[in-house]
Amino acid sequence: MSKQLEALKAILEEKLQNEAEIAALIAKFTIASAKGSVAIEGDATEAVIITGNKNIVGNNNRVVINQNTDPETLVKKLHDLLQTNDIHQNTQGGDAAARDINKSNTYENCTFIQLLAKDSNLKNISQDSLKDLDFSSIPQESIQQAYQDALPPDAGVWDLKGNNLTQILQNLEEFRRLSNFLNRLSQDENVPQEIRSTLIALAEGLASKKPQNDNNAKLNANFSSHKEGQLESYLIVTIERCDDDNEQFILNAWLIKDDSAPANDISKYSSLLERDEQQVGTLCKFNDIPKKINKFLKTSLKYLRGKQYQLIIEVFLPIDLIGTEIDRWKISDPIVEDITLGIKYPIRLRSLERLNLEYLDYYLSDWYNYWNKVKTVLHNELVQELFEHLEEMETFNWKLLRNSLKEKIGLKVTCAPPKAKNKDLFKAILTATTPIAIWPRYDIPNFEQVAEIDKILSLKPLCHLCESVRELRQQADAQTEPHLGFHLALLWEDPNRLTPNVMLELTPPGQ
Repeated sequence: MSKQLEALKAILEEKLQNEAEIAALIAKFTIASAKGSVAIEGDATEAVIITGNKNIVGNNNRVVINQNTDPETLVKKLHDLLQTNDIHQNTQGGDAAARDINKSNTYENCTFIQLLAKDSNLKNISQDSLKDLDFSSIPQESIQQAYQDALPPDAGVWDLKGNNLTQILQNLEEFRRLSNFLNRLSQDENVPQEIRSTLIALAEGLASKKPQNDNNAKLNANFSSHKEGQLESYLIVTIERCDDDNEQFILNAWLIKDDSAPANDISKYSSLLERDEQQVGTLCKFNDIPKKINKFLKTSLKYLRGKQYQLIIEVFLPIDLIGTEIDRWKISDPIVEDITLGIKYPIRLRSLERLNLEYLDYYLSDWYNYWNKVKTVLHNELVQELFEHLEEMETFNWKLLRNSLKEKIGLKVTCAPPKAKNKDLFKAILTATTPIAIWPRYDIPNFEQVAEIDKILSLKPLCHLCESVRELRQQADAQTEPHLGFHLALLWEDPNRLTPNVMLELTPPGQ
């Protein structure tokens, strides 16, 4: 914000009590100043607003306000100036028509900013960022689609003209759907990238100040293992093969700083990629993936700096890579040269196939049902009997396993799955929509794997399972002897926490 606008703001704050009104006025003058229709001079004791409009009331087209101006007169002068100069100024001729078009665009933007300023959730957003939001560069089709998707299906306001942005914004405000509209518009690839970045920032501003739903907060508190006062944070990574090159992989990554926000609020996801990579992901060879994960982690820790949190890492992998020893990858550390990822953070494996929209069309409802069963026993300790036990795979039949899994909340495999059987194993897990699975990647000779895995499942309540596995890995890291902690893998699939693009697809219009 310029010094002149800051001077005007200082006087407004001195004379007015309504923060929303101050924000709205400053937003309007920011736009008017940016397009050159007014100029502002002065300091914190007096501001002089100069306009080229001959109709404005004032001496030589100058409106002077200072600390002696009473509040009522101050507001009237400013509103008269804005209304006369920006909205109702009569023009003639072709050049005038062009000016009208520019003013119309500015007025639409101004209306949008005014609506946002009325929302107390956005009082902390810089007005300088708002002035860059130019709706004239957004395709009308994109605005209409985001608008229709954002409003409730029974809103009854679909008969608006395509260019009636003012009415669209007012309807969104009335239905409290501005945040949803911003989210959907920011995901549209037809919208210029710089505009999308501004939209994302605005949506995040709304979300950060949105009052927490008490029921949701209690629900999350009941179903999580993090300590009171800690943020439950997630680093989410997807790893998938390039269609045209099996040696190249596409990575995407997001940080959820606080997972207590509603599941369908995609503004809680912060991309960890460079801006030019966010749409397609970042490319790398398989051997370079650990370095990328380390980079994502470093960025996440910067975002979480100064906060108390529990960070959990969830990695979506294709079935044929689900046995990858992600927990054994090395990450940098400021004290020791490097440490093992899985002893520092809980690692949850996720199946990339569950992000496929066709899979979700067929199986999501069942997946929700099984996850609801999981939630009812999250605080139970003796849960091993709720896990289907697979102790040998020589005579393994995936259809029989699928049927058996229908009665359970999870799967415990106490023998290392042969690579040739891996596809069928996960075919059973995916079609049964089983949310949790635990298995060893390798068999340890002369070791009671069944007893040890049962011990992990009964050691603490189920909600602590990921942390229990991390502690086991930490124990293994301090030893040189064979240890289950080196080889144990954990699948933990919450249908309410997918990638933001998929969560957006799953959000019904108007929610």
